[in-house]
Amino acid sequence: RNTQDQGEISPMDKVGSANKRRAYLFHVLLKSLCSAGRPVLLSFDDLQWSQSLVIEGMAEFIVNSMNSHDTAGLPGKICRRGLLVVGTFRSNEVKESGDLMERINYIKQSGKANVTMLTVGELTKVDITKLISAKLYLPWRYTRELAGLVHGKTARGNPFFVIQFLRSIIQNKMLEFSIKHRQWMWDCDVVDMQMISDGVAKLLTTTFSKLPFNLMQTAKIVSCL
Repeated sequence: RNTQDQGEISPMDKVGSANKRRAYLFHVLLKSLCSAGRPVLLSFDDLQWSQSLVIEGMAEFIVNSMNSHDTAGLPGKICRRGLLVVGTFRSNEVKESGDLMERINYIKQSGKANVTMLTVGELTKVDITKLISAKLYLPWRYTRELAGLVHGKTARGNPFFVIQFLRSIIQNKMLEFSIKHRQWMWDCDVVDMQMISDGVAKLLTTTFSKLPFNLMQTAKIVSCL
């Protein structure tokens, strides 16, 4: 039986209509929240694993939500509506001809949003030395040895793991502020012996193990979606 001839809606049509309604409601929600005085940050992580439908929907939202109009008497100005979209992906897992890069180029060519591409590489020992010195308000010569340990234990300067590593040694009181000496103190030998011997994997496992039970259960469920 041809359902179209009978005026009925097929299951696939229902799925398509549901996706359109969901996308429309999402657009309405963000448009109502975004404003110059109350900006919204929308973050997408690991876009290299996203389905084409998600990537396409994100691109269409960015393009369609940015309406060109006359602002302050200047024709052609674009109303940004207080929206900043940040997406991250692994460049070595994305093809130039793939869905993600095609949609990024589509947004660029539309002229409706400013697109900035940033490459985040590994931090060198010098970079980590500067970071630690700036945060601890100490000269480079004091933090150089600690920076070398951090660099060696974080997949040779992975930015995310550097931050997580520094947080962990503060939480474990291996890096703490001394009121007596009025500066941050640490023992490199203690850090080297007691910190993550198994590298990045153990660091992540330890971080997750400290989450509240309910949050951990939620994370397990979400990871299966």
